[in-house]
Amino acid sequence: MTEQRNTKENPAYISTRWMRVEEAAQYLRVSVDFLNKARMRGYPEIPFSRIGSRILYDKVALDAFLKSSEQV
Repeated sequence: MTEQRNTKENPAYISTRWMRVEEAAQYLRVSVDFLNKARMRGYPEIPFSRIGSRILYDKVALDAFLKSSEQV
């Protein structure tokens, strides 16, 4: 399957590896509120990094998280 890069074809496509909360929410197709609550509660354990007061999500880590969360 070919990865779709055009935002018209795939609105969840993010071009950078490190994403802010809003971009990660769009990439995962969840709300910003969901990501914030998950981070505060620690469940689900969605990987993130904190640099000062900035929260960043690694696209590679999010892909690994999604892969590990797959249900067959």
